[in-house]
Amino acid sequence: MPFKPLNENTGLAIDGGGIKGLIIALALEALEQELGGKPLIEQPQIKVLAGTSTGAIIGAGLCMGLKAAEIAKKYVTLGQTVFPPPPAWIPKNLIALWTTISGLFRTSRFSSDAFKQELLKVTGEITMGELNERLKGRVTLIITVVDINERRTHFVKSTDPQDRDWKLWQAVMASSAAPTVLPVVSRDQPARGTRYYTDGGVGSYTNPALVAARELTEWRGYAPSTTSVISFGTGWVLEDAFVKSHGAPSRWKILDWAFNAPLMIIGDGARSQSLEIITNYVQRGMDFRRFQVAMDEDIGLDDASDAALARLQELGEALGIRLQNNQHALSDLRFDPEGLITAVRNYEASIARTQAATKAIEGVSEKP
Repeated sequence: MPFKPLNENTGLAIDGGGIKGLIIALALEALEQELGGKPLIEQPQIKVLAGTSTGAIIGAGLCMGLKAAEIAKKYVTLGQTVFPPPPAWIPKNLIALWTTISGLFRTSRFSSDAFKQELLKVTGEITMGELNERLKGRVTLIITVVDINERRTHFVKSTDPQDRDWKLWQAVMASSAAPTVLPVVSRDQPARGTRYYTDGGVGSYTNPALVAARELTEWRGYAPSTTSVISFGTGWVLEDAFVKSHGAPSRWKILDWAFNAPLMIIGDGARSQSLEIITNYVQRGMDFRRFQVAMDEDIGLDDASDAALARLQELGEALGIRLQNNQHALSDLRFDPEGLITAVRNYEASIARTQAATKAIEGVSEKP
């Protein structure tokens, strides 16, 4: 199946996933090729870039004019610099225990200093307001962060005057501050005091596709039939593999729940955003393509080992081929590891059953 051209108003949405953002950077190389080879930010049909955590990193890089290949190379450097391996003297079978114990005495496993320095090489001290001027308002960059004070998701937008003072590097760091992995980001605001922010994936928008869809249709006012939302996931661990990796849930101890419950919340949140688009926007003509890769074994968001990077390279190249062949969740069940189509069909069947039952009850009550 050949690549399907993008509609005139397109949004790119990229999930969170740490080092697994390398998958998406490589897939975006394929998208660049299909669109003629120029940096994606120069493509006139791309109007919105929405990213959570690692997606924020990629979105910021694209807005600064980087090509996808440059971003992919930086992921290798970023991973090895920001996520150094544990001390060599710790046996591999004790690394998880060492991580747990060390976490009792530290606010995060890694420092954010190296991350900040790498970001500054790309963004400098540009603010969101200055970025908007640079992009001439043609493209909106949306970065999801969670406001810890208010316990809600905040969308830092390049086109929103209230966010113009955010430094781009600061918004990216806040969106990427995965709990236990990187420290929270604080901002002092004269009228509100100190605010604390953490990873956008902590909220309901680890998949920011719905944000992109709403930005295109509700804030920019484009008709759904003129829009495309291209959504990228950073890997979906299959059901059997999840249980094999984490053990039978009936045997989970308290500490297991502490590690595993967030995975379920994040997974459900990511899927629900796609389902919202399918039920509310696709039926109104929106072109929605959800690209997700199935994984038999998960890769930790901070795993920058040679083996992990090699596997991510394979997955990214495979996803790029699928993008070029228009093979996504809505095109074929084989490319829908999250089960979106099955969920929609179950939803529609439930509505049909309820409506049939209601009519049957009304028919009985109307009989003399």
